[in-house]
Amino acid sequence: MSEQLTTVDLTNTTLPISPEGGFIKSAGLSPWPDRLRNLATVMVIGIHVAAPVAHGDGQDFNGSWWWAGNFWNSLTRPAVPLFVMLSGYLLLGKDYPLPDFLKRRFSRVVIPAIFWMLIYSFYNYMANGSPSSIGAALKGIFTGPVHYHLWFIYLIIGLYLVYPIIRPWARTASNQDYLYFFVMWSIGTWIYKALAVFGQMTIGIYFELFTNNCGYFVMGYFLGTRVTLNDVRGIMNEEQGLPSAVRVHHYTPWLLIAVGTAGTMISSYVVNAFFWNGHTNVYFYDYLTPNVIVSAIGWFLLARMLFNSKPLLDIEREFSAASFGIYFAHVLVMDYCGKLGYWHSMAHPIYLAPMLTIMIASLTFLAISLIRVLPGGQRVT
Repeated sequence: MSEQLTTVDLTNTTLPISPEGGFIKSAGLSPWPDRLRNLATVMVIGIHVAAPVAHGDGQDFNGSWWWAGNFWNSLTRPAVPLFVMLSGYLLLGKDYPLPDFLKRRFSRVVIPAIFWMLIYSFYNYMANGSPSSIGAALKGIFTGPVHYHLWFIYLIIGLYLVYPIIRPWARTASNQDYLYFFVMWSIGTWIYKALAVFGQMTIGIYFELFTNNCGYFVMGYFLGTRVTLNDVRGIMNEEQGLPSAVRVHHYTPWLLIAVGTAGTMISSYVVNAFFWNGHTNVYFYDYLTPNVIVSAIGWFLLARMLFNSKPLLDIEREFSAASFGIYFAHVLVMDYCGKLGYWHSMAHPIYLAPMLTIMIASLTFLAISLIRVLPGGQRVT
């Protein structure tokens, strides 16, 4: 494998939401961002398939069903962090006039978002009578998230708003600056939340910038530009002569994935089996936990290291272009499959969860592909 492919010129990439569809369209020579996005799309579906098993109250935490759901849920948890990290990697290396950036980016997110939010508002009305009026539906679009998986759209919009401020800092920050940022992010996100959940304690200091998904956004750019793989320098290093911050060996991504996934599984078991009574505690499944970020870093580095061996296949390219629409529509397909009896409880999750994930991903891809050939279909997918 030629590692040089991982240092693709960022001028050959576009932004996270492209007119052709997909979360992040990569037009450069390196195929790894597209393949990583495809993987993250399937992982999101995997979460929604496995989570009902792992999160359900009254579980037998020593039973094989829960452990199977726990495994698949833990393995796929880095999905959303990977999307955010990939966005940071591709976005923060680009220079755009602010008005043009805001106009183009928001139009490419808001139009499909409103389309699918209206669909889910109608779907929710038919299912449970809420929202009960057009006014309530419109209010729900502003207050969010309309349906449980659409919260990601509000996250993307928030990252767009902070992008013009973060971009110049990220491109010129020293390795020490990055270290300081990630330490503060750990305190402002992980430690704050752990103290609140397990100790009913809060810290009075406001860590406004160092919280939540902004850290993933910066982390993606850092991993793509400051981390050395197989003695090849990152993009930032080659362009500006900055030293690499971290050097990783070929086994490091695998180790991080194993440690992060096992940490999620074991921590979830321990907190529920020994320390938590009543409702299932899902803290360690949260995207903003150390165990999930360790696994997400592993997947990101693994993609840089291994996902460049061959050019993209046509099916991979088409799936990538449809990924934004797949994210929107897969819940409808999953619910329909559930009504037909294809749901998490029909067989043992150890093999059913990946089978359902592949089935739902394939059916949703087919549906979105059909929509995309219709007039205006690409605008909403």
